[in-house]
Order: sequence, then C-alpha cells, then structure tokens
Amino acid sequence: MPLRWRRTSNRSSPLDRAEIQQQVDKIVASRSFAGKSQLIKLLKILLDHLDSSTLKPDRVIREVWPDEIKTKTSADVATEMNRLRKALDSYYAAEGASDAIVITLPNRAVPASGVREKRWMVAQPRVPAQEVPEEEVPPTEAAPAQLAPARDEVPQPASRTGRRLWLMNLGIAAALLVVAGLFLAGLITRDRRPYAARIEGSTLIISNQKGEELWRKSFSDGFWPQYYQQGVAQRVWFGDLKGDSQYEVLFAYHPASNPLSHSSTLFCFSGRGKELWRWSLKRPLPGLEGDPPTYEIKGFGVLPRMLGKPSQIVTLSIHNPWMPSQIALLGSDGRLVSEYWHSGHLDYLTLGDLDGDGQREIIATGISNGYHQATMIVLDSDQVNGASIEKARPEIQIHGMGTPHERARLLFPRSDLNFAKAPYNEGMGVTFENGEIRFWTKECSQGDGIWYELDNHFRLLHVEAGDLFRSVHDEYYRKEKKPHLFNPEELEQFEKVRCLAGCPGDYVAVDIH
Repeated sequence: MPLRWRRTSNRSSPLDRAEIQQQVDKIVASRSFAGKSQLIKLLKILLDHLDSSTLKPDRVIREVWPDEIKTKTSADVATEMNRLRKALDSYYAAEGASDAIVITLPNRAVPASGVREKRWMVAQPRVPAQEVPEEEVPPTEAAPAQLAPARDEVPQPASRTGRRLWLMNLGIAAALLVVAGLFLAGLITRDRRPYAARIEGSTLIISNQKGEELWRKSFSDGFWPQYYQQGVAQRVWFGDLKGDSQYEVLFAYHPASNPLSHSSTLFCFSGRGKELWRWSLKRPLPGLEGDPPTYEIKGFGVLPRMLGKPSQIVTLSIHNPWMPSQIALLGSDGRLVSEYWHSGHLDYLTLGDLDGDGQREIIATGISNGYHQATMIVLDSDQVNGASIEKARPEIQIHGMGTPHERARLLFPRSDLNFAKAPYNEGMGVTFENGEIRFWTKECSQGDGIWYELDNHFRLLHVEAGDLFRSVHDEYYRKEKKPHLFNPEELEQFEKVRCLAGCPGDYVAVDIH
C-alpha cells in the first residue's frame, strides 16, 4: 500500500510553564549571564508576559527602568532586546548547547507582509520534528446498492408541498444534530487544565494553555502591586496536588489595603475554581508581644508524592516588620505539619534534590540578623523543625520551638563596599543543577555582587565578582578619593564561607582549581 508522510515530534505535549521556568532559571544561573543583572531582569519580565501578546514597550520601560521612565524610549527597549538576544545566542552556543528547551526572541519588526510577530519571547523544544511513515487511508468505497433502504420503508409525503416540508424539517433536524454534536465535542475536547494566571483590577483570572479563560475569582481587598511586581507566575502553582488526576491551583494572595497590617494567605482552588482551603500564618511569638502577627509569604513550592507519601507544600514567610522567618510544611489539605524558625529575613526559597535520592531538600536564603551576613539554610523535608541557634546574639533567639535539624547553615563574607554602604549583605536566589548549587550575594543596592558555586556537599567550587559589582566598587572608592581597585587578593577573602551547621569544620571546604 502506498505511504504518505506526516510530521511528528519526540514530545507528546507542548511545553508547560514549569519546564519554561526551569529553563529560564538555568539560563539566569549560567556563567554566560553572570553579572548581567539588567538582562536577567528583562528576561524574567518577558517570562512573566510569555502568554500575553499585549505587552507594550512602555510597560517594559516601567519594569526595567522604573527610575528612568521619562528618559527611556522604545529605541532603548529595542537595544536591550538585541543585547539579550546576543546573550542567549552565546549561552546556547556554549553552556546551553545540549539544553532540551530553546528560548528565542522573535524579530518584532513589521515585515513586507505587514503581519507583525506579536510574541516577545518563544520557548520551543530543541529536538527537531521527524518524518515517520503513515499508512495511506484507502478512499471510501461506494455503499452497495442493496444497503439502501427499500422505498416502502421510507415515509412518503402525501403531496409535493408536503414533500418539501418534510425535506425542510429533515434538514433542520440534521443541522441541529450537527450543531449539538459540535457543541458537545467542544466541551469534551476543551482543555480544562489550568495553565496560566493574570490579574485584572481586583480579579484573578485562570486560563488554559490556549489562553481560554477557565474561571475567575474576585478579591474585594484588591492586590498589593509591590507583591506582584515580579509577575503573577511567581505567586501561583498548577498541578495534581492530591494524586487523583485532578488539577489544583495554589495562589499566594496579599491584599492591597494597608499591606503591613495584613498577612498573606495561601489559597487552594480546584481546577474548576472552587476554594478547597486557605492557610495564613498568624502565630504570635514570644518577645514580640504587642506587635500584630502579620506575615508575608515570600515563596512556596510543592514536594511531589513519594512511596505512597502524599504531596506536601513548603511555604516561606517573614514577619513584617521584625526579623523572624518561618519555613512551614503543609499537608495537601492545608494543615500545618511542622515548622522551622530563623532569626532574620529569608526571602528566597528553592526545592532541589541534592543527593539524588528522589527527595527534594529545602534551601532558603536571605539575612542572618545574628551575624549581619548573607545566609543559606538547607533543611531535609522530614526535619522541618526547631529554631536557629543564635549564640552571637542570644537576645534575638526565638524560644519555644525546639532544637533545629539543619542539614547546612552557611554565612557568606561581606565585601568592603558592603561594610561601607550597608548594614549587611543579602543572600539571593539559588539554582541547583547537575549536583551544583549556584548562588549570589547582593553587596550594594546598585547591582549584583559575589557569585558562588558549591557542590551538593557544600564544598566551594567557584567564586567570582559580578561585572556590575566591580564597576560600582571601583567608582565608589574613586569618588571617596581612596583609589582601590577590586583585586584577586580581595576575591580570595570570599572563599571563607563560614559553616554553622552541617560541616566538619568552621568553614566550608574549598575545591577551587
């Protein structure tokens, strides 16, 4: 039988949001993007608007250059997009040469056809489509004459007018059947799985992968813009939480009205928009009497099911305005399972399988108030308990929580620029891949800082200063009339990463070649 060819791909479904987010995180953590904080910011903005074709240059200007809105134009946006395009090309030519997902920036100039590409960013699987043979479907043969109904089996109208009415009614009935069939087919084939979220006014709107609205939820207290300035995607999760093949939606909500006197709330909705439960941290702490227990959820993630163990949710919350932070472990029903407390704001949460056993560990980064330094806390998901031990400053010890079981607790050195301009440096976001942890500390408000790479046993593999940090550092000391260029000897000081828990000595081992 002759063959015809059809196009297929190694992928059975389109890329989902989590895959694209993971790829962007990998790019951001790469050496190709080290020190390129402006391009990283632009890339994350494009990711937040991946499902929107209405993003305008003025919106990009407001988010990329909030302090230079009046001086920046569309030409600046185009220049920055071109820089990002070249940076992505460099990444995929080296570190990302084998990545399964390719991020590209389409040319949005209007071509001769007059049809403009609306998307700002595109994510596609790298594997090219392949051609596979498919048996040709034989043409439909004419039905044998003997299968036609006998004449006396078909009701015959009494007259020509009656025949016309009969045929017309028959046609109407057939048309109605076709319409009903198409309607039912649409209901059956429509993708009901939640995929993306957006905020319009005081309403949260959930849509599927095609951009079709599934449901909406209004919040009478509105949304705090600052809480969602990095995009709604940072505050929402979609997936099968209960293991019943039904999708749930987790959404971190912060009201707009007087945000410092209202706590964030984690909502869980069904795939159809029914509220299943809500959780909010309202625990008063000893030593903070008289202060309302207001907490902001900085991040959350989901630990997948393992060996019959149901999914669990990890939340990271900070007290406003004081220093305590809580890492909480919630069941899939929203009930508190266990909690760990830390003296100092932890602003970033990452879940990663550090030892390859299939179970994800919890990594939180931010500030240690007891040492005025950037910190990293690593917990096993079955040891989320206790409170950080504050020997340096016993007065900020959080009491009544028990002994902590930290897999690691690290402190990162401060730069001389940080000592001159800020009360502490700050631990920023973490990415984990191929057994290595990549992390950076913010040393000043103007830009990036010091980049670190550690293995899964917390041995230091690499440390470097970002380009923007070096520039700000040298310019600051030039203006202070104390010429002091950042040098290799100063960089070596950042190898002294202190270890308060989880290491055989007081400092992490250094394995820099």
